[in-house]
This record gives sequence, C-alpha cells and structure tokens, in this order.
Amino acid sequence: MPGVISERVLREMEAAILSGEFKPREHLVEMELIDRYGVSRTIIREALKKLEDKGLVRIVPHRGARVADLSVREIEEIYFVRAEVEKIAARLLVKNIQPEEIESLKKLAREVESHLRRKTEQMIEKDGEFHRSIYQTCRNQHLCDLIDHLKTKAYIVGYNAWSMPQRIKESIREHQKIVEAIEERGAPKLERLIVKHLTFSKNSYLEQLRGNDRWPSVAKEKSVG
Repeated sequence: MPGVISERVLREMEAAILSGEFKPREHLVEMELIDRYGVSRTIIREALKKLEDKGLVRIVPHRGARVADLSVREIEEIYFVRAEVEKIAARLLVKNIQPEEIESLKKLAREVESHLRRKTEQMIEKDGEFHRSIYQTCRNQHLCDLIDHLKTKAYIVGYNAWSMPQRIKESIREHQKIVEAIEERGAPKLERLIVKHLTFSKNSYLEQLRGNDRWPSVAKEKSVG
C-alpha cells in the first residue's frame, strides 16, 4: 500500500507541474505538499527526488525544492538533441509501421482534432498521446524513452506553445500532414514536419524568454488558441 500511495503522489505532482499548475521556479513547500496530498514527509521527499531525477524539480540543500526552469542555452541544447533523435525515429517508423497502425493513428488524429476544436481539458494530454503513439511505431524502446525524457524535461516549452494565437488550427494541420507523410512512408517529408513543429515551439518560447517578461504566461484556459 505505501508504494501505491507514493506512486499516486508522484503522478499527481508531476501532472501539476506539466499542466502549469505549479509554475517554473515556484517554491514547493514540504508542509503545504503534505497537507495537499495527505501523506508523510518521507513520501513527499521521495516524490521530489524522483521529480528531480526527471528534470522537473531542482533541490538546493537548506533552501528546499523549486519547479525547474530552463535557461536559453539549456533549451537550445535540448531542442538540438530532440530534433536529431526524432528524425532518427521518423526514419525508423516509416520502415516499421504496419498498415493497421496507420489506421489507428488516423483514428487518434481525428479524436485529437475533436478535443482541440472543442478546447477540452484533455486536449493537451490527447495531443501528447498522439505523438507518443507515433514514436512507439519506430520499434526502438530506448529511442522512445529518450524522446519522452527530453520532452518532459522541456515541458514548459511545449505547454507554452498552446498560448500562441492560431496554435490549435496549426496543430490540426500538422497532425494531418504528419499522418499523410507516414502513410506515404516519406521519411524526408516527415523529418521536415517534425523539425518545423519543434522549431515553432522552441522559438515562440525563446522570444518571450528574451523579452520583457522573464516567464511567459502559459495557457491556463483552453479558450486560448
């Protein structure tokens, strides 16, 4: 039972960070977390350590834990690696994906489009599911784990992209083009689409990071396109 509780708390804390409920650089006060989740200090500290291992939290001795932020250099480095790794995955998946998996992706793309057009609470989660499903078809679990790790580490960049005007419409078009490229088994086309998607998210965040506001305002409401 303690293990189950620990995993639940870890999942809920991670979700709070990834959703923007806990903001970058926000101080995570142990007593407040204990009250919020109704668990012991030990479980909270274990969860914070695991979140630190994932790159979502930074713990400073005698100063406590804060939600991780990223410098311009860190973002540039992460997205350079992401682009190269995801291009490798694209080349593998066009070779390995099966016809029935393409049909499943088409169905999932339609589901994601429905969530995006209705701006539901689940739209960001469904978008992530779509992209994870794509990379799973590359048949290389280590590659998938690396992509997932890098995406999680730079979560704030992708999340912030949803606050950009017209992002929902652009995302729907991107999904359609990605599915088309996969169905055509066109690796070069798919690679270009992936790089374009990553570059948009990175550049839109960096423009705000380098501007007047140190931290961009992520979309709290799904009404922001």
